[in-house]
Amino acid sequence: MALTDKFKDLRNRAGDAVLDRKDQIEQAVQKAGDAADKRTGGRYHEQIQKAGDKAASFVDGLEQTQKEGVEDAAGDDGAPPTSSTS
Repeated sequence: MALTDKFKDLRNRAGDAVLDRKDQIEQAVQKAGDAADKRTGGRYHEQIQKAGDKAASFVDGLEQTQKEGVEDAAGDDGAPPTSSTS
């Protein structure tokens, strides 16, 4: 297995782990945002909200990327890709 294949595998496994814990991540981001908002007295509410939204969109984007990766791996005809051992 080439080094790039190992990195792709690692990226996919990390993405799967994030998606498996998506709800927990969203709850943690919300809790951290609430705590930061409370500690700052609401002065930076908009900035904190934007950071939370960015984290949520990152997870959503990762989910979309994972779905596209599965579709791309299947190929155009839906069959699993064949590997060449050149």
